[in-house]
Amino acid sequence: MKVLLISIDLVLGARILVNVLKEKDVEAKNLQIVGVRYSDPFSEDALRDIYEFSRGYDVVGLSFNSFYSVLAARLGKYLKSRGVKWLIAGGTHVTAMPEEVMSYADMAVIYEAELTLPRVLKNLDSPGSLRDIGGIVFKDGNGQIIRTGNPQIELDLDNIPFQSISNEDITYYNVRNNTFEEPTVDTFFPHGHRNYYVLTSRGCPFKCTYCSSSFFAKLAEGSQKVRKRSVDNIISEMKTAKQAGFEAFYIADDNFLSFTLKEIENFLELYGSQINLPFSAGGLNPNNMRAKDSSKKIEILLKCGLSDVRIGVQSGSDRTLKIFNRSYTAEEVPELLKIFENRKTIWKEPNDKLRIAVDFICDSPWEDERDKLDTLGLANNLLSTYGVFFNTLIYLPATDIYNLALKEGWIKDKEKDIYLRGIGGLEDNIYNRLLYLIAVLKERGGKMPDKMISHILDLHKKDPDLAETLVDFIMRTINDVEDHHGFNASHLTLHPYLKGFKTWEKTVGQKGKKVLFRSYHESYG
Repeated sequence: MKVLLISIDLVLGARILVNVLKEKDVEAKNLQIVGVRYSDPFSEDALRDIYEFSRGYDVVGLSFNSFYSVLAARLGKYLKSRGVKWLIAGGTHVTAMPEEVMSYADMAVIYEAELTLPRVLKNLDSPGSLRDIGGIVFKDGNGQIIRTGNPQIELDLDNIPFQSISNEDITYYNVRNNTFEEPTVDTFFPHGHRNYYVLTSRGCPFKCTYCSSSFFAKLAEGSQKVRKRSVDNIISEMKTAKQAGFEAFYIADDNFLSFTLKEIENFLELYGSQINLPFSAGGLNPNNMRAKDSSKKIEILLKCGLSDVRIGVQSGSDRTLKIFNRSYTAEEVPELLKIFENRKTIWKEPNDKLRIAVDFICDSPWEDERDKLDTLGLANNLLSTYGVFFNTLIYLPATDIYNLALKEGWIKDKEKDIYLRGIGGLEDNIYNRLLYLIAVLKERGGKMPDKMISHILDLHKKDPDLAETLVDFIMRTINDVEDHHGFNASHLTLHPYLKGFKTWEKTVGQKGKKVLFRSYHESYG
């Protein structure tokens, strides 16, 4: 049997499944769609190219997240119209909305597929046996949609093979120039720089209302707990990646600080002697820092080579944090994050300081002026230096925030209000502009006087255009001074990602609505 796994945006899952299937003597390859943007329709040339590539495969898999669901539906319908016999959909969106994808797919695989998909492939020619496989949705001979029981998941993650990073297994299709490409060590993962993405655990101990993890935890026995790989297993994958030419690692799951102190100490011993490369830890929660040994863990990880951390603060409003179920107050955050302040790495200048990035979620529909002011206040007074990731609140299907959005009437059109809601930037308002300015200053070790924020907001009430012009002027002044002096911003947390400050109008979602544009993306409008 030959299986082609097409992935849009999602990276790790399909690459792991390639090796899972190869261990079962299934010929499997991954076609990664690159260069795609949320609002872009697939051209006829792109659809035809992808279909031609898929010819000769017995089964085509299609995985994607909610932001690409519109594109995936167009691709899926095209493939079926051209005669693809078996189209199996999977991924986070499919897990949340399986019935939606059944309008074009023959089957949906729910949640993790490492155990489910091989069983499905073995029984495709015996439709009656499919009912005995948990975690799938399919159509019977009469076209009726059948949903089986809960999926079975692998509890011992060491039993799952590493992801494939072989050009023999993976091909890129670039929709911008309609070309097939071989990935390289520089392009295998987002943002390049020979940075290898690795999952050290699955699951999450927290129950944030906007995150799909809280929904996934209800799907399978054992998914409620954090499942951790052994340190030996993690180091083994990293050794493979290092031998392939990768020069840094990004721990892409949220739970590296949930490893015990003993496990972290073991990691120090093995990583220092066998890997000795910079690595980043993403998805940290301020609650991780409540543990008594959290500071000790950070000290050990810095000795290993920790260079960057990314922490989800999300808001400075206690009301919003409560709705998000973050289990901390805004007042607690500076103290919880204090253990990251002024930390030194083992690397030479300009990478000798631990780089800190902080996530904020903006544009929550219930927030009023007070909530936004609280977030500005926290951002302005949190740590001496850090970078910012900005996110528009997205109502990911099946999450608690999605259910609240439905109840409160924030979702009137799924495509516009969910799938295309946050593309490209934040709502263009004075609060988000000020948050941008705070981020630019914080990334450079500065801050705004709190009174200046208040004065700009007071000015905005009297003359909105003048207030926005003032913020733009300060931003441009910073950029012009740095350009004049040839300032190299490459060592900053997010590099010069805030350079440039533009507004543009959406041509999708709420058409004509102005949003702030993050300059490290191309305009989707």
